[in-house]
Amino acid sequence: MENNKKKSSILKDALALFIITLVSGFALSFVYEITKDPIKAQENAKKLEGYQVAFSEAEKIETDEDLTLQLENINLTDLDATYAGVTIDEINKAYDGNDQMIGYIIKVSTTKGYKDVISVAIGYSLDGTVKGFEILSINETAGLGMNANQPEFKNQFSNKKVEQFVTTKTGATADNEIDIISGATITTDAIVYAVNAGIGYLQEFSTELGGGSNE
Repeated sequence: MENNKKKSSILKDALALFIITLVSGFALSFVYEITKDPIKAQENAKKLEGYQVAFSEAEKIETDEDLTLQLENINLTDLDATYAGVTIDEINKAYDGNDQMIGYIIKVSTTKGYKDVISVAIGYSLDGTVKGFEILSINETAGLGMNANQPEFKNQFSNKKVEQFVTTKTGATADNEIDIISGATITTDAIVYAVNAGIGYLQEFSTELGGGSNE
């Protein structure tokens, strides 16, 4: 009899735990369904705000279907080994108020940061100038890698007509040089290589920039 009571108690506890787990699962799913659209809208708003920083002259953007499709057949490391870990997430054509194409806004991510994925937006004009640069997401070490989000670092990329950037520890003296963030060499390199991968891809494959065919 005592054993039966124990078994009954165990079954009741197991059933209660199952019900709690089931209800919790439904609750979490319900909360996710309610919040996913506002979260997505917030993420898109932040991205578009970053795009505006990256190319302030752009009045309209649209996806470059050809260059986006071309990505499926390209391994970025075939262009340059330093592009390892980099993904080009979006390629957009940028237009002025007269519907004239003036360049590109591209979103690039890298897994080579010190802690987490870093995503950036780059504005690149048809004359080969990096018009602007903005960090869309970063989660590096406070006081070190997170300093990449400071204007002093980000502004180094803006209005520079260069083919690729390089890092320096001795103080930037040329347009293509980016000062390494003190104590955050990994973060600095990751961002610079991500930017280089984005503009390197455009230079290689954009017919607007004199690159190869998109077919």
